[in-house]
Amino acid sequence: MSDRDELERFEDHRDSEAVRVAAYSGLRLGELLALRWRDVDWTGSALTISRSLSSGVEGTTKTGHVRRVPMADQAAAALDRLSQRQDFVSPDDYVFCNAFGRPLDGSALRRGDKRARDAAGLRPLPWHDLRHTFGSLLVAGGVGLVSVKDAMGHSQLTTTSRYLHARPAIERAAAFTAAFGGSANAASYPRGRNSIEQPDEP
Repeated sequence: MSDRDELERFEDHRDSEAVRVAAYSGLRLGELLALRWRDVDWTGSALTISRSLSSGVEGTTKTGHVRRVPMADQAAAALDRLSQRQDFVSPDDYVFCNAFGRPLDGSALRRGDKRARDAAGLRPLPWHDLRHTFGSLLVAGGVGLVSVKDAMGHSQLTTTSRYLHARPAIERAAAFTAAFGGSANAASYPRGRNSIEQPDEP
């Protein structure tokens, strides 16, 4: 295998796992690029997010806060596969780096993502939509807004609340019923306006 083939294989593997980690952790692109192996807590199943990388310069996260993001098995599996590479797996190494171990520019990941997307014949999808998908799936799956807010690093709960659209209203109605001490099944009684019993005419 030529050096060029090896490089392409390295980049393809890195980029595909980057998409998986982004989708299953909700990290902003800069946070993903700043991730180092020491930030991966295998025992505690969490990622420590304390930095963001932009134009090769590390800084704080968007909110300036450090957070711990629960590491879903899907994200852990992608990181585990990356950790099997021969080089750049020491605690201070970047998880997503180039072939020389240096940090990536966000455009490199976007280019790789676009090539794969075009080859598969898929519609354009902004990288940031991976983060939106993460939030929507968590809320739709019943994860509380405060937990989603903490995982995504939102400064305000109102920002997180936009993902409520992902949870069907009927599901929320059932949760409301349970919160009020009831156990009514929404499917067990009619909801239509015409089904409401009207009082007898005098």
